[in-house]
Parts: sequence; structure tokens; C-alpha cells
Amino acid sequence: MLEMDIKTYAKHARIWGLYGPDQTEEYEYWCKYAEKFGENILLPMCAVGNMGAYMAKRGFNVTAFDITPEMIAEGQKRFGDIENLKYYNADVRNFNFDIEPVDFCTGADFGFLLTVEDIRKALVCISRHMRKGGCLLMEEWFRDPNAESDYSPPEKFDCGEFNGMKAWKISESRNDGETGRWHCSQDVYIEENGVVEMFNHAFILQAYYREEWLDALHNAGFEIKAEYNGRDRESKSWKNGDGLWLAEAIKK
Repeated sequence: MLEMDIKTYAKHARIWGLYGPDQTEEYEYWCKYAEKFGENILLPMCAVGNMGAYMAKRGFNVTAFDITPEMIAEGQKRFGDIENLKYYNADVRNFNFDIEPVDFCTGADFGFLLTVEDIRKALVCISRHMRKGGCLLMEEWFRDPNAESDYSPPEKFDCGEFNGMKAWKISESRNDGETGRWHCSQDVYIEENGVVEMFNHAFILQAYYREEWLDALHNAGFEIKAEYNGRDRESKSWKNGDGLWLAEAIKK
């Protein structure tokens, strides 16, 4: 199950990606990683497709998709003039695009998929669209079997001002050590022309064990070629006990 209130997620579309830190450094990281595999890029669960637009401007052929029509519509509104960027409205667990075989795929927020079966479905779909030797770059936090539950009280985050709008949110969260699920509830505020709109957006992220990922990737036709503890690939090879996992899964 995709555990997210799609209706309230859709309300984010007009402000999505317009606030927060400059992500140029991050997008450059993915571009350089993708270069060694090829030019055809797949970006699942892309929201409005900010990263896809950046990569397309850098010369990649990008296919970006999201489950929410409003996100895709907003992405096309902002970036529709970029010739080598294709948008689709589709579910990562069940999609079939008529595109060139994919060389590189990253960017999926797999934590929104709350069962291993849904993870398996998504990986099979991705694998079906990739060429042999193509790379699915995984970046995930592993579930900790010894994790304790905790709670973060409400905190206000200023999202800034843009396009005549001002936005902020009040967010609280709870981590369930028993299930490996992180629960978040946000009150989102958008002020425009002196009128304030508020809506609540709640979602859950599920963490999985490394063994679950390895099994699902193997069944989808992937083989792990390299594992790192984060993005510093030169000095941080992954080892047991590390939480953050950056892994190159290669299509067999």
C-alpha cells in the first residue's frame, strides 16, 4: 500500500520544490554518477520533477513519473519546454512506458511503500525498463532491530516566499521502533493575497532490513556491485551496523 494522503499531497504541487536549500550540488552528484552508465534516465516518484529537469538540461534523456496528476501537471507547467524530459502519471508498482531501455535510475522514495510485496512490484517494473548492465542506485536507511520508539513535538518550518505566496508548516513525528515505521503529520499553510489556506498532510515511511532489500533486488533481476555508507564513495564502504546504504544494483 502507498501510505500517503494523495489528496493533500496533491495540494503541495504549486509550492513543491520552490523552497528549501539550493540542491544544485546534489543534482550534480547524480549527474556525475549517471554519466558512467549512459544518457537514458528513469526517475520514479518524481513529484514535480525538479531533478529531472536539471538532468535533462545537462543533456540526459529523462523519463520522470509520479502517482499524482497534480504534481505531473505542475511539472509540465514549469518544465514542459525541455525537449528531452518526458512526464508520466503512473504508480511505481505498476507502470509500463514505451521508452528506450534505461541506463540509470534513482530518486525513488521507496519508504512510502509499506510492504515488501509492494517493494518487489516496484523493482520488477523498474527492471523491466532497464537495459542489461544498467544501474539502479539505491539510497536507503536500514531498519534497526534494536530501535526504540521516540517522538518529536510540533516544530515550525518556514518555507519562504515565492511567486507572491508565503508558506510554512508545523510538523510533528513519531518513530515506531517495533514496526520500523516513521509517522509524520504536517499542518501546511499557504498565504496568498492575504488569504491563508491550511491543510493537514500525514504520511508514513517504512524502513526495511538489508536482507529484505537484497532478496527483492535479486528476484527482480538485479545484482549488487558496490555498497557505500553514504555518498562519499572513496572512504565509506558499507559495513554491518551502518544505517545509510548507497548501493549500485546492476541489471543482470
